[in-house]
Amino acid sequence: MELVIILIFLAAIFFLVLYFSSSDKKEHKSQAIKKEELILKYEKEMKELVDKYKNNNEELSKQKIQYLKKASNELHNNIFFDESEAKALIKKLASF
Repeated sequence: MELVIILIFLAAIFFLVLYFSSSDKKEHKSQAIKKEELILKYEKEMKELVDKYKNNNEELSKQKIQYLKKASNELHNNIFFDESEAKALIKKLASF
């Protein structure tokens, strides 16, 4: 009887170790990759905005200003970008 309890206890420990060791193997992206993905996301969104309003310059200007304000706020609060990088990206987005 004691042997059965010990075997059940050891099996439970084995499965717990197996479970937690497999969940720790998630891939973590480097800071450079995350930063590049964010830059590409902002560029893609700005290009979509320009394509959507390409026939209406007045509305395009309004939408670009709103988007640039939003993006600037997000970038200045993002830990991956310092102030000069955020400003450079906003200038690049504004030139689209």
